[in-house]
Amino acid sequence: MKKHTSLRKHLVSNVLLVMVIQLILLVFVWQTMSNPNLWISGLLIIGNAVILWVVVNALKPISEVLHALDIGVNSFNDKDFSITIEKQQYTEFSSIINIYNDLAKIMRDERMAIYQRELLLDTVIQSTPVALILTDNHDHIVYSNHAAKTLLNQKKSLEGMSFVDIYQHMPQALMEATANKQDGLVTEKLNDETIVYHLNYQAFTLNKQQHNLYLYKNLTSDMSRKESEIWKQVIRLISHELNNSLAPISSLTNSAKKIIVSGDNLHMLPDMLDTISRRSAHLHQFIEQYAHFARLPKPHKIQVELRPFIQTISQLCAVETVTRFEADNLFCDPAQIEQVLINLIKNAKESGSALNGVLLEIYQSSQHLTFAVSDQGKGMTEQQLLQAILPFYTTKSKGTGVGLALCNEIVIAHGGKLKLENQKQGGLKVAFTLALATKSQA
Repeated sequence: MKKHTSLRKHLVSNVLLVMVIQLILLVFVWQTMSNPNLWISGLLIIGNAVILWVVVNALKPISEVLHALDIGVNSFNDKDFSITIEKQQYTEFSSIINIYNDLAKIMRDERMAIYQRELLLDTVIQSTPVALILTDNHDHIVYSNHAAKTLLNQKKSLEGMSFVDIYQHMPQALMEATANKQDGLVTEKLNDETIVYHLNYQAFTLNKQQHNLYLYKNLTSDMSRKESEIWKQVIRLISHELNNSLAPISSLTNSAKKIIVSGDNLHMLPDMLDTISRRSAHLHQFIEQYAHFARLPKPHKIQVELRPFIQTISQLCAVETVTRFEADNLFCDPAQIEQVLINLIKNAKESGSALNGVLLEIYQSSQHLTFAVSDQGKGMTEQQLLQAILPFYTTKSKGTGVGLALCNEIVIAHGGKLKLENQKQGGLKVAFTLALATKSQA
């Protein structure tokens, strides 16, 4: 183990040694030489030169340590933490050298940990089925994964390429959604097959520069699986309702037969028949709800005067209405659109929102009219938003799951799309947009 000494002690001892030797020589010259002044001057010059040499050599370790620290700190700027400094023999430098070496080790360990985390994150991102594309403020791709290359039908690396040039080769609906930085579901038809994507767009600052993140998820297989699950749920639900109605009807029918045969307790027959009638009516109403969804007629579109139509809805549903449009007419099936609005307002009122928190907005954008119903309820989870418009999916304990799906079918038949989103201030907003009446339709 190397023994550390004090630089100050080393320097002082060497200087004192030179001074003692110089003093001895001066005494010797003074007593023995015939011309001592000349000799004394020469000895002083030589002694001072020796002292200067001792000081310079004693300070050399300081210069070496400072040079090593300069190289080491500059290497930190280059993100190189591999340089360490050997310990010097002087105790004055031990502390600062230990601090530097400890700092370099911490930085090396941190960099290795970050590298391992980045490697793990990159492995996860590359293996995920969600297509991920990150672009800079010039719309050049700076990061992507394998799913993105598959989505864009590219075999080579996407990094450095212009995203605007690449997404032109996407399916039409997905390309338009990407160009508009749309956030939500996108439906595309390819070879008579309907494909549903979920596009999520986010803008954020990275390294003091604007970046854009696009996430594409193909929901087609997930929705097919969920539709299968929902159909199984529908079968269980219908079976449950049928059993709940048919079991008491069968029991009451057998009891009525026994009463008729025996002739006893004939006064109970009217009550039994009334109960059978009520259960039959309930069963008929239950089946009719589902049958109505299955046989939704095509919309009978006519020219509708907007203001009287909206006033009727507002009065019928007793809801606050805000309008911002200049158009006079809308080309639609008034009965079906009225049914959609009534259902949406009814859902908003049942969301847990205060009645004065339910709002119907109708506003115009170019040649389109948007209807939006918002509430101040608890909103929906991300999973519920993705499934809300699927047939027979419901978040209500006594719901049938037909309402929103029926509304969506009506809106789609009118060339629109039902959109659901949580509001920043709380609650849910459900909106759809329809084209205004053209001159040929008016």
